[in-house]
Amino acid sequence: MLENVKYLYSFLRTLNFGKYNMNSKGNPVLIEMAGQLPEASKLYQLVMTSIDYSTIFDQAREDFFGFAGLEKEIENGMTGLDILKQNGYESYLQDMEEEDRLRMCGIIQMLADLAQELDED
Repeated sequence: MLENVKYLYSFLRTLNFGKYNMNSKGNPVLIEMAGQLPEASKLYQLVMTSIDYSTIFDQAREDFFGFAGLEKEIENGMTGLDILKQNGYESYLQDMEEEDRLRMCGIIQMLADLAQELDED
């Protein structure tokens, strides 16, 4: 997986994605992937400003489980929907369709996987 990340990073740099690196502390590959998240989300904000990959991973897991079980009680009596609203997805959820929910689960899972890989290095 890390070899794929290095290749992707190299590829993105050839496409002049260096502007992300100059404007942010975060990893440029994570930043590019996070561009598909609502800017108000905690996960988006973490990716753009943090190099603490374990924190990014933890937030991605929380958001993933929120999207995976919108009506399911996840913690402290809060449903996935409640947690997502608390984490900055409220406006995204208003017009969300099932296809959007599944796509967001995929994006967040990829972010979590990459953050975990980066944290292990």
